[in-house]
Amino acid sequence: MLIIIDGYNFIFTVPALEKHVGINRIEPVRDYLISLFSKYKEKTHYDVIVVFDGNYTQAALPKKQTRSGISVIYSKSGISADTEIKNITSLCQNPRDVHIVTYDNDIKRHVRKCGCHIIEPKAMYKEILEILQKDEKKTSDEPESKQKGPSEEDARYWKDVFKNLPDEETKPCMIKTHTPRIQKKKKTPHTEDEPQYKYQGPSADETLYWIRIFKENGGHE
Repeated sequence: MLIIIDGYNFIFTVPALEKHVGINRIEPVRDYLISLFSKYKEKTHYDVIVVFDGNYTQAALPKKQTRSGISVIYSKSGISADTEIKNITSLCQNPRDVHIVTYDNDIKRHVRKCGCHIIEPKAMYKEILEILQKDEKKTSDEPESKQKGPSEEDARYWKDVFKNLPDEETKPCMIKTHTPRIQKKKKTPHTEDEPQYKYQGPSADETLYWIRIFKENGGHE
């Protein structure tokens, strides 16, 4: 989409801009308007042409220049901005994709015949401010840490926290396993013919008896 702005008409029909125009000091407001539409182009990606009447410029300016991504046209001496806009719209191959921002009735009549659309300067100015303010609000709603990253103090704090964590907390991926139970051996039932010490061991008296026997045998040797 192409948007063509009737520059000085825009400034003098938008009160928020007109009040900043001083005596013979329209240049700062003109530069602000160019900057405003440049930001608008960044957000919408529309093609933008701003046309100013070259008869009211004190310094000699090139007829056409590109500033901040938008085309700026100054009409030649003896030719008004209205005529420049009419010439541009007459040459447009896709007039339905062209929007003219002006309050001038003569331009409106001409561009309508060409099939172009008309946008009131106040409506255009409001749309630009809404888009830019929406973008600023979206940025301001985000936490500062997301925009700039954590501060050095925060980084040191969290570094110490993770450094001092116990092993079981720093290794959450370790899977605990259960130790398998050791099955006890079943007791083998014994018969009456088998000696008791086979299962319970010799008694204390029997132990002392055999110790004495081994000592005596050792003495005979």
